[in-house]
Amino acid sequence: MMRGEQKACAKINLTLDITGELPDRYHSIFTVMQTVGLWDDVVVETTEAEGISLTCSDNTLPCDGRNTAYLAAELFLRAAGVESGVAVTVQKRIPAQAGLAGGSADAAAVLRALDGLFPGRLSRRQLLDIAFCIGADVPFCLAGGARLCQNKGEVMAELPGLDAWVVLVKPEENVSTKAAYDRFAQAKDLFHPDNGRFLFYAAAGEYRKALAYACNTFEALCEVPSGEAIKAALYAGGAYYAAMSGSGSAFFGLFEEESRAAAAAEALKASFPQTFLCHTVDGTGE
Repeated sequence: MMRGEQKACAKINLTLDITGELPDRYHSIFTVMQTVGLWDDVVVETTEAEGISLTCSDNTLPCDGRNTAYLAAELFLRAAGVESGVAVTVQKRIPAQAGLAGGSADAAAVLRALDGLFPGRLSRRQLLDIAFCIGADVPFCLAGGARLCQNKGEVMAELPGLDAWVVLVKPEENVSTKAAYDRFAQAKDLFHPDNGRFLFYAAAGEYRKALAYACNTFEALCEVPSGEAIKAALYAGGAYYAAMSGSGSAFFGLFEEESRAAAAAEALKASFPQTFLCHTVDGTGE
């Protein structure tokens, strides 16, 4: 039997704009995502038994085709013509419903693991196509690093990585991405980031300048009552930028110094137990 292990790293959205509606009624986005060093551990093993089995440390998550890790294995095996059974084990750390791409990261980790176990069966293009079939963030999680993602998220361009300490804060509130997009259709005078100026500086790796033109449009569309307090605490703790990640409900702060980030994280844990200190990551963290 063969075994593959992967880190499934979370992501943050340094900026996120909803730029319009596509012909298929989905919304187009402009976002720059960055991999961070909070991860789930994913193990994939071949088995003598047929089919796919999934074990997850979070017993609130399904362990069948509704789980992105299971779906990733199913689609890979089918596309690659692999008849071997596989067992997938996921040790969760990334909070669910946080906008940190925990499920997407797990799916991408399964694809990378299977690609390592069955090398050459699928092309990079085929892997990316499978990733996008699973979810809009999965292609990014497959690649990792820092990337501009557009359209539905599948159009990607690599950018210089951000070097920063990151404090992640997941409040108790959960949000509905669908409800946020529904509000977008009715929203008036919605504030948008300056995408052109952000990208001008980000492409040169000058993120302190780029972030002056950043924001997350979803913050005005998602109801996270504790969000403003979290952002205020992050800035008070020394963050040079703070925002919601994805469609929430997690927020993050960026810090230059580990000591200040660690102190801010410790202070926030008293009110928000799901607070994490990590660093940005190049690539997928392997």
